Amino acid sequence: MRVRYFLLLFLIGVTACAAAPEHEADFAPWQLPDGQPREVVQILSGRYGETPFSLQVRMSLTEEKMQIAGLDQLGRRAFDILWDEKGVRTGKAEWVSEDLNAIDILKVIVATYWPENDPMQTRVADRAANLETTYQSVRENAWNETVQIRDPSADYELTIVSYELAQ
Repeated sequence: MRVRYFLLLFLIGVTACAAAPEHEADFAPWQLPDGQPREVVQILSGRYGETPFSLQVRMSLTEEKMQIAGLDQLGRRAFDILWDEKGVRTGKAEWVSEDLNAIDILKVIVATYWPENDPMQTRVADRAANLETTYQSVRENAWNETVQIRDPSADYELTIVSYELAQ
């Protein structure tokens, strides 16, 4: 029960600024950033308000699609996101809050990891405006380093440790 509570709070924190349901959101068809496929494992830890949380995320970025799977601390699949030429489709465990908004999660990912001059940055500018992002070294290395994200308006802090897997 406690793990569910932490996950719920995290997901509410991540989605606090999103208003449109996934099926109504205007999100571009998938396009690989920098033309480089990636397989990435991330450890997310942080706090929403005073409540700490932790998740493991696996991302696969290929020419055809981006797939994301989020696991809770017990290794249970919390959510899935598929972004391809057809748009964005999601799935989530029934114990995950209805407030989970995949488009908001994707906006934070794009704002954090896509190159600054990528056209997708203009599509996520509304979400990026609230984020305070600190890179361990430089943005270009973010897929293999630690990134800290704060959203003072939603009262959450997030540390993401990313490891790009060899292909």
